[in-house]
Amino acid sequence: MKKKEVIEGVLPAVLLCLGLLTGCTGGVEPSNVPEPSPETVETEPAVTPIPREEPLAISDRGMLKAELVSAVEELRQPRVMDISAAGLEQPELDGKNVYYEIIAESPGMKYAYDLTVEVRGTEMVCRFSYMPYKTGDFPAGFSGEEAASIGELLAVAEEHLGETEATVRITDPAQEPDKMNRALQQVGGGYILCSLNVDGTALQYSPPAGMSLEEGMAALEAADALADQVVEQTVTPEMSQREAAEALYAYLTVNVAYDQRYDSDRTAMPYESQTAVGALRDHTAICGGYANALKLLYEKAGIPCYTVTGKYFQENHMWNIAQLDGRWFWFDATTDRGSTGEFGFLRFALGELDGVKYQYREEDILALTEP
Repeated sequence: MKKKEVIEGVLPAVLLCLGLLTGCTGGVEPSNVPEPSPETVETEPAVTPIPREEPLAISDRGMLKAELVSAVEELRQPRVMDISAAGLEQPELDGKNVYYEIIAESPGMKYAYDLTVEVRGTEMVCRFSYMPYKTGDFPAGFSGEEAASIGELLAVAEEHLGETEATVRITDPAQEPDKMNRALQQVGGGYILCSLNVDGTALQYSPPAGMSLEEGMAALEAADALADQVVEQTVTPEMSQREAAEALYAYLTVNVAYDQRYDSDRTAMPYESQTAVGALRDHTAICGGYANALKLLYEKAGIPCYTVTGKYFQENHMWNIAQLDGRWFWFDATTDRGSTGEFGFLRFALGELDGVKYQYREEDILALTEP
């Protein structure tokens, strides 16, 4: 065979093996395979790995506390913390105790109403539960009566007296849980205790120890009827607002005696002495009875009035603040007891209180009296 013939016989075989004549498609001619268009080309989606945030290295208890405080202030969850060098003997317990310290030192942060702590090896994971009014993250489908201020919150609370619970949607994130709960003490006249539930989405009602809710409501109705009688007998249509206020104040100072059992034998003093029933029915009361009675009488006469708790000469005390002709004044019928007012009262409609004798939370009063 000639050299030329050998080359011509070998070359097609080589090309066939290399797939250059028929390709690697099982015998389909290349000319019969369409070129893919850009629209039909399938591309793998780009997957960007989510980087895991590096744990925050905690070297001592103080750093743990600082991170928790920062998280509450910013309404976020704390970062995962590396506690390998923190020297915490009982990390879960230490985390909870730090949380309790924060709440005790800064009561305004109680909107972070719970903290869970989990330790995974050398890492601590903390998670706060926040009151929805603060974050706006109410449960799906949640409905409740809206309250945009302390005044509106009290109105909702009064409306649902007699119930065990009423849902409420607080819409002012600037409010503080403790201030709202102290304001809610204005509701119930000492016979029904009203407070926010644990996450601030409902009002809860309960009677004092030893009473049922029905008994508490019956006592409130009795006080209400007694107050109606006193106002009807004491206030006349021609009286100015101030004159009506003074007449009702004098009714208490003249007709109600101080229950001396508070000082001699408190176990023998009936609960009623702390309420309007004690003052208006039994004509015997301590400061709580005077203050609750004056509040009820003034409200019946159309005079806005609140009770105030604090200290008088370092002793627990209750008195009143009421609005006359658009201005707020102080009243303390307990200290004026026995006086007819013929020569004036010592604690009727005072523009200011003696700061040495009286101590109270001014911010609580502003929350009640500011428009």
